[in-house]
Amino acid sequence: MDSATATPPALLSALRRTRWGPPIAIAAAAAGLAIAVAVSRQPRPQVQRPLPVAVVTAQPVSRFLTSRDYTGEVVAGRSSSLGFELPGTLERVLVEEGDRVVAGQPLAHLDRRRLRAQRQQSLAQRDVAVAAVEEVRQQLILAELQRDRRRRLHAQGAISREDLDQQIHGSAALRSRLVQAEAQVDDAEARLRQIDVDLARSVLVAPFTGTVSRRRLDEGVVVSGGQALITLVEAAPLEVRVGVPPDAARDLRPGQRHPVRVGDRRLRASVSALLPELDAGSRTATVVLRLPAEDLPVGATARLSLRHSETGAGFWLPTTALVAAERGLWSVYVLGPAGPSPEQGRQVVRRLVDPLHTEGDRSLVRGTLRPGDQVIAAGTHRVVPGVRVTEAP
Repeated sequence: MDSATATPPALLSALRRTRWGPPIAIAAAAAGLAIAVAVSRQPRPQVQRPLPVAVVTAQPVSRFLTSRDYTGEVVAGRSSSLGFELPGTLERVLVEEGDRVVAGQPLAHLDRRRLRAQRQQSLAQRDVAVAAVEEVRQQLILAELQRDRRRRLHAQGAISREDLDQQIHGSAALRSRLVQAEAQVDDAEARLRQIDVDLARSVLVAPFTGTVSRRRLDEGVVVSGGQALITLVEAAPLEVRVGVPPDAARDLRPGQRHPVRVGDRRLRASVSALLPELDAGSRTATVVLRLPAEDLPVGATARLSLRHSETGAGFWLPTTALVAAERGLWSVYVLGPAGPSPEQGRQVVRRLVDPLHTEGDRSLVRGTLRPGDQVIAAGTHRVVPGVRVTEAP
């Protein structure tokens, strides 16, 4: 006979002692047997195991570092729109957009045929003036020799004073003509120098080493003086201009290095200048930082990260530990007191908190937390207050 369906000995003994006899005893035994079978077939309640969760221990802090990002723009150290000083016809452009050039390299030039013709004419005029100077100089030498002889003859009484005066006057007149002729030579040479300057100005050269970012005109166009033809961006290390609050700018010093992010690139930029005037629109101070790179696009957005030391009591917790509560409040789940046995785990208890600062994947909070509380760090959507959990290994 199955042990689950066997009649208990105490029941059989009681039935034997009853005064109703065997029939009643048999009926009572059958009833007891049915009750025992029914009880044995009822499903036993399953014991729920505590849910394993990851926890962190709340450690209080009194001072903390915060990091704030400020947006700026990548700019070139120098960027110039280049053009000719003289008007003329654009004869040739020697560079294309994207070309790297060095300081002094020709970029374009005008039609210089007229200037060359003028230079030839001025050369001829100078030669004529030089010849005239030489002719007058020879005449003056002869006149001065004759003057000296007339003086000796006048001293001997061979000629009159009038003849001597006429010779002296003639020599002085030749000396004046020589000065005029030499002035004509100087004038011709000055015109030559001006033409040479115009010839040089008719060639557009790079004022610094850089990259051609834009070519605005093509050959054959008649340009005016000062009209922009080529935009050149300096190839030296680029700069970042960032607007920061005046309070944050007071802590910056030239030479300090701070992290700057441009797209996916993270760089360390050094502070080169802090402009003294606030921006009229944003009321921020402009910080200029030099980037250790030359291959970034000018005009790209850059983000400067500045760290600040602040005073405030609280707890650093993973942001994933925060749970939205009622009326815009926040809370965290902590492990309550342990149960009678380790197998029963610990109950989840809610603590209300106030987030003070969020940085990356962690947040600084204050509230009803106590030092040493074990806070559920992740998976808060799987638990509610009162459920039993255990710390994950």
